[in-house]
Amino acid sequence: MYNILLDGILLFFIYGFLGWCLEVVYVAIKNRKAENRGFLNGPICPIYGFGMLSVISGNLTLGFLNNNFVLLIVGGIICSAIELIGGWILDKVFHMRWWDYSNRRFNIGGYICLRFSIIWGVGVVFAVRLLHPLVFHLVHNRNVVLKIVAICCFTTVFLIDMVVTLKKLIGIRQSLGQLELVAEELHEVGEQLKDVMGNSAIALADNHLERQKELMEKRDLLIKRLEKHKTVGFRHAPWLNKNGKSIRIEEYVNNIQKKLDSLLKG
Repeated sequence: MYNILLDGILLFFIYGFLGWCLEVVYVAIKNRKAENRGFLNGPICPIYGFGMLSVISGNLTLGFLNNNFVLLIVGGIICSAIELIGGWILDKVFHMRWWDYSNRRFNIGGYICLRFSIIWGVGVVFAVRLLHPLVFHLVHNRNVVLKIVAICCFTTVFLIDMVVTLKKLIGIRQSLGQLELVAEELHEVGEQLKDVMGNSAIALADNHLERQKELMEKRDLLIKRLEKHKTVGFRHAPWLNKNGKSIRIEEYVNNIQKKLDSLLKG
């Protein structure tokens, strides 16, 4: 039981960090700009840590991880509930909105919406099936003393970050001395990681778009050549034997064009 508790705390920090990375990459690709999406100074989004821990803990009592469809539904509901509570607290207590789904259909107060609830469900299936076994193996097999040391370090830094962040949000002017220096260092670490991950994601997205553009240009050039051959003489050379079947060359060329279009769209 004690080892399970240690594993749970470490999983919270790991998934909180991975969630922060996911947010940075997603926003960078969407807005073409690297942005720090964390609520805190450090590179962590606690809502992702709570979300995964809730799914894993819920399975211990309900046992729904064996069915992917049930996992998708339950995972989407759990993550949406956490997102709803977290968004409401940020909005009502601190008058801040880190996300807003007001312009999407089937939303509740702009805090959650049907589309992202489904996305969270799909993400939970992916995380539980592919990611969690690797992460759990990495955490569970570590030495207990090493776990305790890591948890003490992570928890201390996390609590300092929370205190400094809440102090700023509430508007307290009194200096916290060394605590604020630690928070500034965390902010600097977050900024550096944000720049590396965000800019890398943008570069990969740009390369993908360039590659797609090149493929489209090659397709158009090939289609023009095929059209030219059709105009010159394919209409009057009516038959072609392919795979033991006699088909019109014009029909054969049209089939090639359709396959090219479907390949590029896919």
